[in-house]
Amino acid sequence: MAKVTKIQAQKRKGRYNIYLDGKYAFPVAEATLIEFRLMKDVELTDQEVAKIQHSENVNKAYGDAVNYLSYQLRTEKEIKEYLYKKEYHKDAVEFSLKKLRELHYLDDDNYAKSFINTQLRTTANGPKIIEQKLVQKGVPNNIIQDKIAEIDQDILLENAVEFAGKQARKQKRASFQQMLTKIRQSLYQKGFNGEITNEAIKKLDLEVDEDEELTKLKKMIDKVQHRYDTQAKLINYLMTKGYHYDEIKRVLDTNN
Repeated sequence: MAKVTKIQAQKRKGRYNIYLDGKYAFPVAEATLIEFRLMKDVELTDQEVAKIQHSENVNKAYGDAVNYLSYQLRTEKEIKEYLYKKEYHKDAVEFSLKKLRELHYLDDDNYAKSFINTQLRTTANGPKIIEQKLVQKGVPNNIIQDKIAEIDQDILLENAVEFAGKQARKQKRASFQQMLTKIRQSLYQKGFNGEITNEAIKKLDLEVDEDEELTKLKKMIDKVQHRYDTQAKLINYLMTKGYHYDEIKRVLDTNN
């Protein structure tokens, strides 16, 4: 048997240090203090001490989980990893998850819906990228697929068009064909599918300016032709930049 010889309040509100037989033993929350009716001169068996410590560990894990959730919504996987990282035992982790589910503080379905809405509102990410992020956060695949399928296609297209417009403005120095290629690649990289990508580019209503294309081609030839020892190599390079063979040949022949 061990006797409670001192209960000392910590600086942290609602926390207490328990001393057994004149020595510091363990900390407890006020709820644990009340639950086990801990007070000075109470005698405890080893089993009772173990039970108190176990309960305290469980309650502390739950408190840490709630605090972690207070900053933003979390997935079940994130909470679990957070608690294990803080070295709580399995019982404490499972108890915390169960209680959070019961109180609807932990809901992967609601999390996925909220996450997708935030992504659509604050980023240019398309469905594929959003899906990857949800997978990384541990949201079950069936929930991911259901919520992705519910995305408003009009909002998706609007975001794609806005992003594509920004990419077009970044490619002013590129050839018209290369600009289209870059826009398309960027949309794919952002997670948009072929249908949305094609529709977004179509809505930009881009048109080639022949005079501007010719000016860009001439400037590029002047800039890079010294790198190539044959005209064939130069032509091949310019074609990779989106210029057509006939246009390139005509400019080169004129220069010569």
